[in-house]
Amino acid sequence: PRATGSRPPHGETMTDLLLEATGVVKHYGAVAALRGASLAVRPGEVHALLGANGAGKSTFVKILTGAVRPDAGRFVVRGEERAIGAPAEARRAGLVSVYQEPSLIPDLEVAANLTLTATPLEPFVAWVRELGIPDLDLHALARELPLPTLRIIDLARALAAEPSVLLLDEMT
Repeated sequence: PRATGSRPPHGETMTDLLLEATGVVKHYGAVAALRGASLAVRPGEVHALLGANGAGKSTFVKILTGAVRPDAGRFVVRGEERAIGAPAEARRAGLVSVYQEPSLIPDLEVAANLTLTATPLEPFVAWVRELGIPDLDLHALARELPLPTLRIIDLARALAAEPSVLLLDEMT
């Protein structure tokens, strides 16, 4: 993938990185999903990963958020080199993603799904309302909710975590 973005906000410098990933490599058998992918994110920037289907965009996001382990690469979060091995580690480091597919456990209530990710309830409810669902039933089973609602829940859950870097993987 190729990242595009804006310049640092006024007052920020090129060294004020929230996230820097360099030389990221991932193979699935003989298939190279990523070959030396890199991304640098500074406060206030918006980036888009561009590429054809199969270019490795989703794989890159999953690597950045600990859902997939890379074969190689260097990751620096707020000046500290890290090996992010799980989504919970990424969350604690301030890297939160919303993947293409909803990440709620279907047989659990919405509230139980929030507990699993230690999502603070008040900010979550505020974001759900802000995103257009004023009366979400927190006791509803995730599998009973329509796909657009599940996507909003995932986004609200990510925003409630107040991430340093929010990664959206084809969040449509």
